[in-house]
Amino acid sequence: MEDQRKKIIVKEIEHWRKNHLLPEHYCIFLLNLYTEGERAQADSQVAAGQAVGGRSKNSSGNQPGAGWNNAVSWKMILFWLVGAAVIAGFILLAFHFNDFSFLMQITISSCITLFFYILAHVCRRFSPVFTHVALLLSFLLLIFGGVYFLKQIDAATGMLMIFLLAICLLFCLNGLIFRFLYLVYCGFIGLGLLYGYVTLERVSASYSWWLAELYWVPLALFMIGAGFLLNQRNPRIAGALCICGILFFFGAEVQSLYISQAKQDTIQLLLFIKIFMSSLFFFFTRQQWFTWLRL
Repeated sequence: MEDQRKKIIVKEIEHWRKNHLLPEHYCIFLLNLYTEGERAQADSQVAAGQAVGGRSKNSSGNQPGAGWNNAVSWKMILFWLVGAAVIAGFILLAFHFNDFSFLMQITISSCITLFFYILAHVCRRFSPVFTHVALLLSFLLLIFGGVYFLKQIDAATGMLMIFLLAICLLFCLNGLIFRFLYLVYCGFIGLGLLYGYVTLERVSASYSWWLAELYWVPLALFMIGAGFLLNQRNPRIAGALCICGILFFFGAEVQSLYISQAKQDTIQLLLFIKIFMSSLFFFFTRQQWFTWLRL
């Protein structure tokens, strides 16, 4: 009678264990308690048999690396061969680039830049990582190649500034096309650096701290206001405008560091005041900032 009662209890515990009515370790403890350890030995023997069976199955057919061998296809081999050929071609062009004529150099650089840009569009659907890499290479080739060719023809500083302005606008445009927000930030920050370089000579000609502020504070307020106006239509672009506007709010102090007439004490005082004002502004508009910065 006692053995029959234990069998019923053990069967019930197994039912609990099978249907997850109790935690696994509770069920194992109760089974060991009512079977006096015999159940634990049986479970260990079953587990060992399953492990041996699994190893024999792997040794019979599913060996490690078999899936990798099956995954290698002609398309993958072709992809690696084409990639190696393209890299080898770029290395060859880099060593013999100066042997070509000036127009040929421009043509080659333009074709390679366009190739990486089209590749970024193609990889956009199936590989975001390659999209970022291809875009980075495209913009780097465009920037360094453009600056190199402009220096070769002894272009004026104004032409170089126009070229860099076009690059910054391309950053912003492609940030909207690809929906990569960091490109928009790069474009806005680049525009700010160009603006600071262009206005540096005018500010330093008759420097005063309020004149430097007049060049930067209205621009910063305009960008911040535009960001809040675009908050409902495009929150991401609105956030980029406001964040870059806050950075431009400190543009006068950064620019003053490169002007010999500027007093360091005045710059420090203005920085402390602006940091305090920015903190208050951030606190009272924190709901929008938490959304833009994803806090």
